Amino acid sequence: MTTILHDRPADAGQYALWAEAAIDPSISGGGYFVATFHGAVDPRHLETAAQAVLHRHEPLRSVLRLVDGQLRQCVLSARDACAFDQAELACADGTERAAIRAWREQPAQRRHWDLGTEAPIRFRLLTHGPERCSVVFEAHHAGFDGRSKFVVAREFTQYLRELRAGRPVDPAPLAAPDTPVAPGDVAEEAIAFWRETVDKAAPLALPEGGRLGERSITSSPTIELDPSAVATLRTMAQTFEVSTFTMLLAALTRQLAVYDNSHPLLALASDVSDERTSHVAGLQINVVPVPVEISRRASTEESVTAARGALAHLARYRRVPFVDLVAGVPGKPLARLSTELGLSFPRPPAGLDLDVPGLRTDWDFFTPNTNAALARTLQIRADWPHCRVRLDYRQDLMGAPEAEQLLADFRTAVSDFAAERTTSSVTTAVADRPAPAGDGTPYVRAGVRVGTVVDDDAPNPPRLLPADGVAFTARGRAGQALPRSVVGTLHARLPDGREVPTDDCGHVAADGDVRLIGPRDGRWIRTRGLIDAAAVTRVARTHPWVQDADVRLEKARTETAVLVVTGHGPDAPSARELRAHLRKWVHGSDLPGRIKISHPDTAPEEG
Repeated sequence: MTTILHDRPADAGQYALWAEAAIDPSISGGGYFVATFHGAVDPRHLETAAQAVLHRHEPLRSVLRLVDGQLRQCVLSARDACAFDQAELACADGTERAAIRAWREQPAQRRHWDLGTEAPIRFRLLTHGPERCSVVFEAHHAGFDGRSKFVVAREFTQYLRELRAGRPVDPAPLAAPDTPVAPGDVAEEAIAFWRETVDKAAPLALPEGGRLGERSITSSPTIELDPSAVATLRTMAQTFEVSTFTMLLAALTRQLAVYDNSHPLLALASDVSDERTSHVAGLQINVVPVPVEISRRASTEESVTAARGALAHLARYRRVPFVDLVAGVPGKPLARLSTELGLSFPRPPAGLDLDVPGLRTDWDFFTPNTNAALARTLQIRADWPHCRVRLDYRQDLMGAPEAEQLLADFRTAVSDFAAERTTSSVTTAVADRPAPAGDGTPYVRAGVRVGTVVDDDAPNPPRLLPADGVAFTARGRAGQALPRSVVGTLHARLPDGREVPTDDCGHVAADGDVRLIGPRDGRWIRTRGLIDAAAVTRVARTHPWVQDADVRLEKARTETAVLVVTGHGPDAPSARELRAHLRKWVHGSDLPGRIKISHPDTAPEEG
């Protein structure tokens, strides 16, 4: 029987994470890291080292439970909290990382935590062959962050050394970290700043794709930035007296400018630990929303200044808990950051010694993530001059081609910035594949049939296939051609050389097809949050009764987004039924506040 040593009220951050897991387990998760050992190792030593880590770090052996109606952090004994499973995973020597990634992607391994009964870390011992095994450290983001993995790896290695040398381990337990927080005046300043800033910010333009309803997180393949470009950026950083990360952020602003962003909001991860808490494993990474002002024609100095200013903003507000920002801003506008772009740049601490005498060890910390706290996160890992990047992304916002494009564009932006180019060489593209013979809706502009609309993959955007001799380009606000998969105003170039605006927004997809999003000015509806009206109306029209749908703002005492649907026939759905239909593809926080159902023979139903 599990023994509860003591309990304490959960803090606001823990409560938010517990509620997230309880309400929507599909987005609850974390990541993993791996230690692979070559040589004879006793599995009992590995399990004992795992229990010693849990005994030392109270947050890693805690669960969250409702006690008398109040959420409590309940601390278990290390033995009760330790989940240490063993399995066979045969693979060739040198292929362990790939084998573990494939094993982790199997449906049977994609189970989520019950935070009321399970501690936020599990251990899996996988045997690959004679004297070759791996320990997989699976971590839930409710009690574990990217910084903590290095603390756990260091102490696990230390205990394993002691056990192999025949010495017992009895680590002194550490209390839960007292994570430093910002003073009240700084928190109030941050909340006031975000009340003004978030409401003005436009949605971040990024490559789009994916499939509606596929909300799980997956990861792109990892790519390496050009080492010579990174070395150049490091030299430039010394000249500007900034960090190399500042230079990488400056290069990213160049890329976002090419994507037609002028005032993007980024979500940056920041370590808030100090000398009192840096040695304790637990939640000490905060997410800070950061605004950046950029220009497509910014000089090197201007780009560095913008990045430096963003990181100064991060430094000032990094200890204001994100949950406090969300609570302090009316409605849920900050929740939109979860669909924008996060940036993570953890560095292993200096002098991290992970060697074990008699064993050849290989630690892999740069592994896929399943935590959807941020729906798109650019992960950067550095071993200068080598620098690897990966994108973790939600699959209803991006597909694999779009994620790989974003990474390729970032690599290009870094190389361009190192060469001090003021214009990026990110490739732009037009669609020039003619429409095949068959069904479709004629697409006519300026009296000319310029293409055919094929809507065979509802509720995802329909394809716009160009007519013979016609090419489509997506253009930004200033008329510049945009890269593939970035949404802009569509223009059709006719065989006679004329270019005709279509008054629709869309993008040239990675496969060369044009995806038709909707009317140019009618996509985004801003109310308490930000609603993709085009996506909502597309989904609504997939209901068999609905013939037309529209999302609009209605003003009474407050502005409310309303979905108005019209249809024919006796089987009109109720507002509740239609909302349930929408939730199959659209997350609840992205839905209009009210639904009106208009039937020719009855008064409109509202709900």
